[in-house]
Amino acid sequence: MTRLDERIVIPCCLLVGAATVLIAPALGYDAWAWMVWARELTEFKLDTTGGPSWKPLPVLVSAPFAWIDGLAPFLWLALIRAAALYALWLCGRCAAQLAGQPAAAAAFAFAAFGLIVSTDLPRTALFGSSEPLLVAFALGALLLHLGSRPLAALALLALAGLIRPELWLIALIYGLWCAHQLGRRRGLIGALVIAPPLVWMVLDWAGSGGFAQGAATAQGKTPTSAAREAIPALEVLSRLGDSVIAPVLLLALVALMLAWRRRSREVLWLALLVIGWVALVAVMAQLGFTGARRYLAGPAALSCVLAGVGAGWLIAAVSARRARYAAAGILALIFLGLGLFVLRTDARLLSVALLDAEQSDQLSGAVTAAGGRSAVVAAGKPAINPYEQTGLAWKLKLPLSEVQGSWGSSDTRPNWQPPAIVFVAPTRLAGPRPAFEPGVKSIKLGSYGRWEVFRADR
Repeated sequence: MTRLDERIVIPCCLLVGAATVLIAPALGYDAWAWMVWARELTEFKLDTTGGPSWKPLPVLVSAPFAWIDGLAPFLWLALIRAAALYALWLCGRCAAQLAGQPAAAAAFAFAAFGLIVSTDLPRTALFGSSEPLLVAFALGALLLHLGSRPLAALALLALAGLIRPELWLIALIYGLWCAHQLGRRRGLIGALVIAPPLVWMVLDWAGSGGFAQGAATAQGKTPTSAAREAIPALEVLSRLGDSVIAPVLLLALVALMLAWRRRSREVLWLALLVIGWVALVAVMAQLGFTGARRYLAGPAALSCVLAGVGAGWLIAAVSARRARYAAAGILALIFLGLGLFVLRTDARLLSVALLDAEQSDQLSGAVTAAGGRSAVVAAGKPAINPYEQTGLAWKLKLPLSEVQGSWGSSDTRPNWQPPAIVFVAPTRLAGPRPAFEPGVKSIKLGSYGRWEVFRADR
């Protein structure tokens, strides 16, 4: 990486990422859970038996700041949004380096724009998911590899392996290649390969008493799980098609065909990596894991790199300057035309993030309306709309297992037990409202913003 990256681009991304948090400080369900676990880790009380599936990197990054209320969520969200911005730069850099001159400028532009309009990067960045950081690690590893810095690339793959377990196999294969090519420092290479699964399972054991609690949670049949489909692996393949706009996949295929003709081994190996990564997610979905579309964020980003290479080579192949400009313009119009639909959705997501941040802030007022933390905890395990379960656990300084989320709540199966203080918000952002089954006596304690607060007893 050049000095321009380190001295200008990275600080600018961090500053812009922090500025966006001031505008829309919205954290999703998983991100609030990581904040809770980070705080518990600093108190040596880690409990991973509730909430989403376990992953260590967000917790380890946030733990040093979790003891200061409000700091860890702010810093994590700023980091994720900065990582999303830096990933755009890395995507363009990788495509430009692979395409070479005179195709580099076009490759950079098309790769970066393809990633902007990928359907998951803006959404995951808005709500503090870990995928933008995963994408930045994967693209950074690719750029370091192209710059002949394999050990640094392996280190980034190891960090990515603390976010998604699919990277364990990729890091192992790359580590074996490093050991063969370098012929030295094999102890360091082995440590980088072994560390991610070891840290993952040891911390999972510390928080749950077992080495596979996170895997068991990840195999839960959520409504959007690919494992619910007749052939989960095929569903994963279709989700890859949904994760990027169609021209990205077409240009990635063009890059593959041209790379075969040009004997470009680096592009061919990159295409093989994309195929292998998707296959890993597909196999895991076939074994019962959810196979969510965001699990394909890495291969989708690498597909954007390939698309940039394909676009750059196609444009550079046109000999006449005027015709070359026309070809670039046509491709740009196609990208922009299809990308506008995604950009419109992203604009709506921003308004959702603003509402979600406001609703989360109002939850603190709702706790006060219920009599404060001590009154809420004394009444029993509090209940709340499911998407806000982890956020309430953070605000009340409780383990996730001590807050009841009304997943699939109905009058016959409310999925929470009184006695409890019950926080109820509209379904749109917070998920199904906690239902009160017959025989439960509820008294409204107050309201704050979108929240209503009840005391429920048998």
